[in-house]
Amino acid sequence: MIFLIYPTLMTMISGFLLTESRILDTDNCTIEKKDGGIKIELCAQREVIGVRGEDVILPCQFNHSYLNILEDLRLLLSKDKRTKGTPSKQNVVYNSSSNEPREDFKERIEPVGNVSSGDGTVRISHLRMEDQGWYPCRFEWTKTNGKKDGFTVREEKETNLQVDVRPKILNISSEFVNSSNTWKLFCEAEGKPEPNITWWNPQGLLLNASQMLVDKMYPNKTQNIKSRLIITNDLLEGKYKCLVQNKHGADHKFVYFKQNAQKVSWTVVLWSTLLCLVLLVLLTLGFFISKKKYKNQGTSPLQNPKEEGEVTYVTLNEIKVDSRATKSENHVHSSHDFEEENCVYAVVQK
Repeated sequence: MIFLIYPTLMTMISGFLLTESRILDTDNCTIEKKDGGIKIELCAQREVIGVRGEDVILPCQFNHSYLNILEDLRLLLSKDKRTKGTPSKQNVVYNSSSNEPREDFKERIEPVGNVSSGDGTVRISHLRMEDQGWYPCRFEWTKTNGKKDGFTVREEKETNLQVDVRPKILNISSEFVNSSNTWKLFCEAEGKPEPNITWWNPQGLLLNASQMLVDKMYPNKTQNIKSRLIITNDLLEGKYKCLVQNKHGADHKFVYFKQNAQKVSWTVVLWSTLLCLVLLVLLTLGFFISKKKYKNQGTSPLQNPKEEGEVTYVTLNEIKVDSRATKSENHVHSSHDFEEENCVYAVVQK
């Protein structure tokens, strides 16, 4: 029994929601009664919210007591200009009779319903922020006597199109602060309505951060928002997630935090530089010492370097060797008392 009641109940609820949706769509109607029992009704949705870059539907339903006999029924959809009667040509973005949209709507606007039967619903594709505004719709026709007639939605009954933006992260970065030995993580995002930014640590826990709205003066435009998270060295290393959300969706990106990465890097650079300087000093000192030793090698301390290349006269005495001494005990005897005729003169050229 329960299984039989449940589908019936769901059908009734669905039908109720569908009926309520139709009532809401046609609740914003302009109605006029004329002589002869003629009733004209033009209904448009009061507010339509689209998303930038996507498509949106603008409903407009026309009804006339003699709809079947109206000739040349056509739709004129204008933008931004609230006018009574016929809108100016400059404001018309779509005319079903010519099927030529305004320049900025070319290839972006098209009818969805059958205009000849009173359905003036249109679709706008690839929404832009500048598409926001008021869209009054108007139906025109030719009466049986050949005269033209028309009917426009009343002021404040037009469709108000709002263009929202899905959240998107524009930039995510990190910065090391030497003075406080901390890290700052930055996340910049856009969205409309204003997105909310949250930070999550590598374990998936929510963190407290500050955020700031960039363009406070333009609430109807895309909202840019920045968030800053301060990290001290006692926090976990790993990927920190920036999550941006509004009613149209979410976006997220990661930034990697490594503890003391910046400090260690500077320490390595400093010690490497000092080591190179010490090695350079030692090499220079060793070079000068070895050069000095090489220069002084084989030169008497009393010898003047300038004397090189001069002629030196040397007198050789008689040298007596003790033949009886052993090889290790041999010594040279010199007699300082010599006669001039026993001297040998030698000329040494340096």
